[in-house]
Amino acid sequence: MLKQFFVSNEAPSLAHKLCLLMMSIYLLADIAAGFTVIQLGVNLKLSLLYKLPLTVLILVLVLLLDARYFVALLSLLAILLIGPIFQLANEADGGAFINDFSNVYKMLMPISIFVYFGLLSIRWKSFTAKWLEKILLTNFAILCFNLLLGALGFGRSSYELRDGETAGSNGYIYAANELGATMVVLFSFVLHICWNNHRRWYPVLSLFTVLCGLLVATKTAMLAAALLVFVIPLANERERFFQMTKLKLYTLVPMTIGVVIIALVITDLLEALGLYDRFMWVLSQKGILGIVLSGRDEYARDLLVVYVDYLAFWQQAIGVGTAGIAEYLPIKYAAEIDAVDVLAYFGFFGLLICFAFYILTFVKAASQFVKCEAVYSPSVVVGTFILLFLAQLSGHVWISGTLGISFGCFVSLLWVDNEKRSNS
Repeated sequence: MLKQFFVSNEAPSLAHKLCLLMMSIYLLADIAAGFTVIQLGVNLKLSLLYKLPLTVLILVLVLLLDARYFVALLSLLAILLIGPIFQLANEADGGAFINDFSNVYKMLMPISIFVYFGLLSIRWKSFTAKWLEKILLTNFAILCFNLLLGALGFGRSSYELRDGETAGSNGYIYAANELGATMVVLFSFVLHICWNNHRRWYPVLSLFTVLCGLLVATKTAMLAAALLVFVIPLANERERFFQMTKLKLYTLVPMTIGVVIIALVITDLLEALGLYDRFMWVLSQKGILGIVLSGRDEYARDLLVVYVDYLAFWQQAIGVGTAGIAEYLPIKYAAEIDAVDVLAYFGFFGLLICFAFYILTFVKAASQFVKCEAVYSPSVVVGTFILLFLAQLSGHVWISGTLGISFGCFVSLLWVDNEKRSNS
């Protein structure tokens, strides 16, 4: 009975279908987890309780499909945990090790899913393509439901201001930056589908995308929303992407005019609003980089000083985990800039693993998106590029439980990307 659940040569087994179904509704677990924290004040770890069995199931299915890739994934897990294990042996800080394990688990989640769908597509390609679309569309609907709750005043605010005032809303997905990164993936896919199959509705969906970005109100969400609605159509020009076309003129000329107008009137506008002196003071204190990074540059500098000046070479290679960094920076020891945090916690090899995965998937998408037979690559190349950029501004991309499953499925579209697209 158990063998029949996991193994089937003629069609995907029940285990595969259960795994795919769990991926399709995983954002509900994040919403439920946020609801218990925000409304009940109790962290029941519902998201972890949902995703951990799902991750185990994915690894078991990878083992059954091709044991070599299972061994490779376990090897990556071992490499990333070497530094934290050494730190655990020296400090016996179980809480810090659990935090490090959680971070590694989040980092490997999209890689594991990418490997799983690659193996699955070798045997059942059309089945894989159908379920990848279903997973992304279902989670897009769930994300929109969460944003609707946020617009109605439920859930958590993105920012707490002075005198009890708030700005933006996450709904019940707790981390605003993780929500913004997940929006990049899901809105990129849906905008792409709309442009190619229902183009007359694209302006409506574009407006909805921008409004959702403004609702969340983080730099990640707002910048990503603005970029997506303009860049998705350009990427869908495919083989003409590097040529000047009417679409580029219709898109770039208004954008350029808008930027020029803003540059000309921004000083007068800030003065009219009474914000000019405050803005100039903040600029003089923090600089442009400090404003863009919201002060994260200071934490990043502290982490890099520890990494370069205080860690031995072998520690720089494998990392020292959060406990090791806390020895030098006990109060604040996360920059929330992914490359810096990964380098400090998991060393050069950890940074190499993350960069390799994100850059290789971007390069694979970039090599395919100009081909007319590529169904999904234009959306993947846009989404992965934006995430590569945003990961170094706001963090919570490489180390994100909310994004991991969506992103793994999103880049897995590259495995089934060789059928003729629908006519628009």
